[in-house]
Amino acid sequence: MKREKTIATLVVFMLLLTGCKANNTGDFQEDNVAQAESGVQMNTNESKEQAEMGKKDETTLTDNQIRIMVGNSSFIVNLEDNETAKALRKMLTDEELTISASNYGGFEKVCQLGKTLPHNDKQITTEAGDVMLYSGNQIVFFYGTNSWSYTKLGKVEDLNEEELESILSGSETDITLSIK
Repeated sequence: MKREKTIATLVVFMLLLTGCKANNTGDFQEDNVAQAESGVQMNTNESKEQAEMGKKDETTLTDNQIRIMVGNSSFIVNLEDNETAKALRKMLTDEELTISASNYGGFEKVCQLGKTLPHNDKQITTEAGDVMLYSGNQIVFFYGTNSWSYTKLGKVEDLNEEELESILSGSETDITLSIK
């Protein structure tokens, strides 16, 4: 009789543990649903701070801004008030543009646009963060300085020279431009 009570107690205890485990699993799933609904998704290697930074990168752009994606990095370019920058932004109205890019000279990343934009080239000394049009059909992202004849498209927002070099000097061969 004592043995039967012990077995019955163990069975009840096991059932209680199973019920607790099911509740914990349900809570975890609810947390994931809440995170997904808020637009913040986290994996096991991502901290809350990284998730918030990702959410920040999805800010709404103004009429004089475009978003640039290089690998896993994203940044915003504030466009100049000129016909060249307006033509570039207009190109991005219907869809994003992914273009081939290559490093050049240890201070810039150059992208073949595949189309000629209106341009008004002037002798300019660039600085880190400048975005220029070269020869009417190449977009150049600077993480260093250079003097040449360019049409200014814009300036990268909120990144210093070291951050720009880290993002732009890598081996990525595609850059995506968008207004979303």
